[in-house]
Amino acid sequence: MKEDIQVALLHRNRLFREGLAWVLAQQPHIAVVGSTATAAEMLREIEQLHPDVFVVGLALPGRAGLGEARQIREACAGVRILMIGLPPLESDILACIEAGAAGYLLQEASLQDLFRSIRTVATGEALCSPKITGLLFSLIAEHAHERERLWAGSVAHLTPRELEIIALIEEGLSNKEIAVRLRIEVPTVKNHVHNVLEKLQLDGRREVVRYAREHGLLRHRFPQEVGRPRTVQIA
Repeated sequence: MKEDIQVALLHRNRLFREGLAWVLAQQPHIAVVGSTATAAEMLREIEQLHPDVFVVGLALPGRAGLGEARQIREACAGVRILMIGLPPLESDILACIEAGAAGYLLQEASLQDLFRSIRTVATGEALCSPKITGLLFSLIAEHAHERERLWAGSVAHLTPRELEIIALIEEGLSNKEIAVRLRIEVPTVKNHVHNVLEKLQLDGRREVVRYAREHGLLRHRFPQEVGRPRTVQIA
């Protein structure tokens, strides 16, 4: 981090914005490098400003600050966003986190809270109350459970041949090698691979391998010898 924390301010209210800029300028190791009413204005100068922290007003009603936070995140991947002026509503706090905020301040926060928060997010840490942290863990668990449910449903629709194709892809075989192993045509293999990708909503062979390994698909559905040539003993 630089010696001074470079701060940019984004707030609809000019009087509030200029007053906040003046107050922050009095703080040691904090430098205000920009102050605008819209993200579009700030982004035109972003390459010259190089801010460490964007202080963004949520601007209720309409929560316009959320869209602006997303614009900032897309334009400046490394910047830390601190949302201010939030009501004590879980839905608004979660919306700010989803928009890419590294921290937030509620409406009743003090200037000292603001100073501490700027310094905290500038170091790369995230600001989140224990209550919201618990809620985030619950949401992540719910999302993972829903994803597992959807994936399990997708796997149930795979044919035995498609499951075998997955096992051979995981072995690292090419379409031509799979065709030789299964004694089928290469276009047939390509068709099976396409069906696997469509049913599992995956983007390529690497994702098929990751999916199979992460979900224990091969261990659960196949013996170790699946897809391998079998040795036939002749009496």
